[in-house]
Amino acid sequence: MHIGIDLGTTYCCCAYVDEHGQPRVIPTAEGDLTTPSVVWFDGRTAEIGKRANARKLTPPALNIYEFIKRDIGKPVQVPPALFGDTEPALPAAAPYEIGGFRYGAAGMSAILLRKLKRDAVRWLKRQKRLDADIDERQLELDAVITVPAYFGDKERQETKLAGYAAGLNVIGIINEPTAAALSYGLMNHPSSRIMVFDLGGGTFDVTILEMRDNEAVVLGSRGHNALGGRDWDRLLEDYIYDAVVARTGRALPESAGFEVQQRALAAKHELSDAAETAVFLNVDGTDVDLRIFRERPADAENEFDMTGDDTFYFEERSLDLLTQCRVLCEAVLASVQLTETWGGRRRSAWTDLDEIILAGGSCRMPMVAKMLERISGRTVRRHIDGFNYDTAIAIGAALYGKHRQRVQDVVSHSIGVKVMQEGRLSIEHLLPKDSPLPASVERVYRAGPRAVLWVYEGESAVPDECVLRGRLELENQEGTVTIAMRIDVNGILTVTADYPPRGKQLVEVQNELFALGPRVIPLREKVQAIIINS
Repeated sequence: MHIGIDLGTTYCCCAYVDEHGQPRVIPTAEGDLTTPSVVWFDGRTAEIGKRANARKLTPPALNIYEFIKRDIGKPVQVPPALFGDTEPALPAAAPYEIGGFRYGAAGMSAILLRKLKRDAVRWLKRQKRLDADIDERQLELDAVITVPAYFGDKERQETKLAGYAAGLNVIGIINEPTAAALSYGLMNHPSSRIMVFDLGGGTFDVTILEMRDNEAVVLGSRGHNALGGRDWDRLLEDYIYDAVVARTGRALPESAGFEVQQRALAAKHELSDAAETAVFLNVDGTDVDLRIFRERPADAENEFDMTGDDTFYFEERSLDLLTQCRVLCEAVLASVQLTETWGGRRRSAWTDLDEIILAGGSCRMPMVAKMLERISGRTVRRHIDGFNYDTAIAIGAALYGKHRQRVQDVVSHSIGVKVMQEGRLSIEHLLPKDSPLPASVERVYRAGPRAVLWVYEGESAVPDECVLRGRLELENQEGTVTIAMRIDVNGILTVTADYPPRGKQLVEVQNELFALGPRVIPLREKVQAIIINS
C-alpha cells in the first residue's frame, strides 16, 4: 500500500491506487481534496492548512509560515569559511526561528507531511484499505513525493528527509510534470509526444515526454524554482497598496496584509472567468473601490503607460512573468530531438508535439493558454475530461508508485567536478543535463598528493556560476584517481573517489544536515561519518 503526495507551494494533495488499479484522491480530514500549504507553529504545537490560515484573521498573525517550498535547499545556517576562504559561499540561510530554535524548510515540510499522512491513514482505515488496529504514529506508510523537475540534488534530498521525518517511507521522488503526464496519458494515450506546462503556486516546470507503448520517457525539462502563481498575486497586491496611497494619501497598515493578500487572490480567481472585477477596502473610514481588468480593450490606445495610467490591466502587467515562461518553453523544445533526420539534426518544432498539457492551478489564468497558443500556433485545451489541475500531480505520483518500471526521467542539472585545464579552474561535466535516469559515469584523473575533490551542479564551466554539492579531501599519493558518479531514478546523486592504496571514499552530496536512519548528523561531524573503505 502506498500513497502519492503532491507537496505543493500553496496546496498539497494525496492519492492512492485502489484494488482495481484506478487512482483515487484521498480527502482531507476537513473533507477537501487539497490542503493549504500553511503552517502555524509556536515550537510546541502546530496547526496546518485551513486552521493555520484561520490564524491570520486574529491579530497579531504570528508564527504563520507559507510558501515553504521556495526555501527547500537553503541551509538553516552557514558556518563561516566552511569550505575555505577561496571557495564560493553557500546560498543564504533561510531559517525559521521559532521558540529559540532554528528550523529549515525540510523541518517545516515534515510538519505538513505529517498532517497529510495522518489524514491519509485515517481515511484508508475507513475504506478498509488499512487495518483499523494499526497505530498511525508507528506506521511507516510508503509514499511517492513529487518535486519540481528543476529541483537539484540538495532539494530532492531535503524533500526525502522531510518525508522520513514525517513517518513516511519514501519509495520514490518524481518530477511534477512527469507525474502530470502519467495522470494524463499513461493508460489512455499510449503513443504521443506531449509538453507539460506545469505552473504551480510557487514553481514552474516545462517538460517534453514521449509516451511509448504505455511507457513514459522524459526527453527534456526546464524550469524555475521561484516562479509561480504567488508572483502573479504580488502584482495585484502591489497595485492595491499603491492605489490606496494614490487615492487616499495614506498607506495601509501592516495589519491589513492578510486582507490584501486575500483580496488579491480572489481578484485573480475572478479574472479567470470575468473580464473585470472590483476590490473594495475601507481605509480609516474612507471607502476605496478599485476596478481591475483582465486585459486592455482592443480599441484602447496601444500604449504601455505603467506610471501615468492607474488602470490595472492584469495580463499587460504580467508580460514579464509570461516571458519567463515562454523562454523556458522554447528552450526545452530546442533541447530535444523529436524526429529522425537524414544527414543531421533538425530543430524540433511545435508541430512535432501531439498535445500541450496544462498542469498546476495557476494555469487557470486565461493568459497562460493564450500565450502558448500564440507561440505554438496550435489550440491548447483548457479542460480535459478526468484531468484536474489541482489533483493531477498527486494522482500521477500514486500511479508512479505502481508503474515505476514504465517511467524514465532525466537528469535535472549537469553534474561535474572542478579540474585544472590549461592553467584555469573549470567544471568538467560528467553527467550532462537531460541524461536518462538512472545515469552513471566513471572517469580517471591524474592528481597531486592529498588532492581535494569538488563536486558541482550547474550548466556553466565556471565554478562560481555553479552550485557546490560536495567536497572530499583525499589521502592520495600522486597518481591516478578514479571518480565514479551515479544518479538513481529519484535524481539522488552518489559520488565516489577510488585510489591506491586507500580504496573508495564516498563523497556525500547532501544538504547541511545528513540523514542516517532516524539520526541527523551536523555537517562537521558528517565529514568523518561518510568516509568508507571498500
